[in-house]
Amino acid sequence: MKTDKLGAETIREDRGGVVTLLFPRLADPKVMRHAVSTRLGGVSGENFGSLNLSLKVGDNPIRVRENRDLLFRSLDMDQSRLVTVNQVHGDKVLKTGPEHRPEPGENLGDGDGLITNEPGVPIAILVADCLPVMIFDPVHKAIGLAHAGWRGTVNHVAPKTLLTMGDEYGTKAEEVRVALGPCIGPCCYEVGADVKAEFEEVFPWGKEVLTLSGRERWKLDLPEANARQLLEIGVKAENLIRPGLCTVENMGLFYSHRVEASEKGQTGRVGAVMMVVE
Repeated sequence: MKTDKLGAETIREDRGGVVTLLFPRLADPKVMRHAVSTRLGGVSGENFGSLNLSLKVGDNPIRVRENRDLLFRSLDMDQSRLVTVNQVHGDKVLKTGPEHRPEPGENLGDGDGLITNEPGVPIAILVADCLPVMIFDPVHKAIGLAHAGWRGTVNHVAPKTLLTMGDEYGTKAEEVRVALGPCIGPCCYEVGADVKAEFEEVFPWGKEVLTLSGRERWKLDLPEANARQLLEIGVKAENLIRPGLCTVENMGLFYSHRVEASEKGQTGRVGAVMMVVE
């Protein structure tokens, strides 16, 4: 295994060509393992080169399953126990555990937040520009993932995921650690007047996460918008990990739906993965 730093908050690991990122301040790996995959180390070709994890973007499913196997073996996680959701850009949070398991080969249902406290069960969300929010409760040994595009952000999916952990496991906002994973950054995320209006209507600070970039166009700071929501419900600033990795500026590592997808084809997805250790 080769490791090197990628900024102040991120370590890049290369396990036999499968490249992943982790955030050391998020958790002791003896208690909770986590990673964000990259596009490096898989078997997919063309637009999906090479570690695409999504079965919904037109990639060969045999190759996708091989990519997933490569990734989870590199992370020493049991892929057969993996739980995912059908992401719909909403705010529904689903719980998995002994009483809430998907059927083999299926996801847990429609949702954009996923939580568990069950050891040995990996959970994952897939992204290609949207923000993956990774939440760890070291007191109650619980984890949560949120898929926050602009719609999920407007609908408070990240704080709702954390608050649901509180309802289910006793999680307290002031005790969690949160990592805001790679996403399209404020340098590159241009939106129109419709999105601007949504943010300004929902958030009193909406104007502060938008920067005018052209006629009827604004740059949106997705990580900052989610960070503010989490801080507002009690997450401590020192426990908020913000690597600042833009998927567009780092397309050698990540997929970017906005840049790469077109009418001629899709692009791949990386995964944010977490697991409580048994």
